[in-house]
Amino acid sequence: MTAEHTSITNAIRVCLKKNLVFAAYRLPNRSEAEIVIQKSGNKKLIAKDDSYYDLKGFLVAPFSESKCCPAFVIAPDIYAKSQLSPEQYRVLEQLAAVPIQSDTSHTPEEVLHSDYLLQINHILDKIETGEFEKVVLSRVKLMNGNYISKLSHIFSALTEAYPNAFVFIFNAGPHLWIGATPEPFLTAVNGSMQTVSLAGTRTYTQQNLNIGAWNSKERLEQEYVTRYISKVLSKFNLVEVCLEGPYTKQAGNLVHLRTDFSFRAEELKDCLGEFLNNLHPTPAVCGMPRKQSLELILDLEKHSREYYAGYLGPVGLNDRLSLFVNLRCMKVLQDNLALFIGGGITADSVPEDEWQETEMKAETLLSVIRQVTQ
Repeated sequence: MTAEHTSITNAIRVCLKKNLVFAAYRLPNRSEAEIVIQKSGNKKLIAKDDSYYDLKGFLVAPFSESKCCPAFVIAPDIYAKSQLSPEQYRVLEQLAAVPIQSDTSHTPEEVLHSDYLLQINHILDKIETGEFEKVVLSRVKLMNGNYISKLSHIFSALTEAYPNAFVFIFNAGPHLWIGATPEPFLTAVNGSMQTVSLAGTRTYTQQNLNIGAWNSKERLEQEYVTRYISKVLSKFNLVEVCLEGPYTKQAGNLVHLRTDFSFRAEELKDCLGEFLNNLHPTPAVCGMPRKQSLELILDLEKHSREYYAGYLGPVGLNDRLSLFVNLRCMKVLQDNLALFIGGGITADSVPEDEWQETEMKAETLLSVIRQVTQ
């Protein structure tokens, strides 16, 4: 059995061909990909009162919980890092194919340029009256074609193109998603836990790496997220919280403003699930005030965000917790790709500039897709 047979890339190909429940990922600044494969087709659903410290596998949580998009964990019946063992590959080959389920959450509706600008102006009117400080608006961009056979190559290309991102693919019928997100949500290693305030987007240039070049709109957008996270940390009475930032952080061809928070993981041992429910969704993907922004998003956006702007990643594997916000991602359907992109709208937002920012974010995936498929 060759190394090519037991590679993560080939395992992804086999899992997709058999429609198995699995997730493959590459952590930021790591060279090795990892894979979690579940032998059965039934996902383990997560209840809000579950002890997250007892979970093991690959966790996926939606932007907003719904019957068709629950939070779940893919069990690590087969777990491999870098390479499957010959025995693991034999087990994988012997697993029976799972029937493809129809996607009950239909193809998301593409958002036209004119509609997006109208939605932004509607939000700006509400910001002007003082109802909101910031609202994050998303849209869908569709690409026609069947790309499923190319996903293992797209995954590999994303890992090469974006070494600082969390690159992932997961299939849990009927949900098949792939992406390369720059935003950590909650990570823990060696007893230390970290969360991040990330907001504001510019193209990567040497000038944009200088925080002094950023304007008040971008700084304020990031400050909303920082203030919100600080408030949640205070609610849980965390002590010795270390804060670093804001500073600029490159993510592929983009640059963001970022602030890091770190604290002792043991302080959340008995209430990690409650903490996650309080933290998510942050103003980076929702808005301020959060509750009203969430209601406006669900009312204004014609599509369901599903797992876009939710969070995902490995839990309980190698004594790590590595959860990331699901951005720069797309839902894979039989006949097209649905790219989800968005941006924060504040009082200083210019509608056409906001559209162009989403186009710029879409290029994170589109540039790699073109590279693989040409």
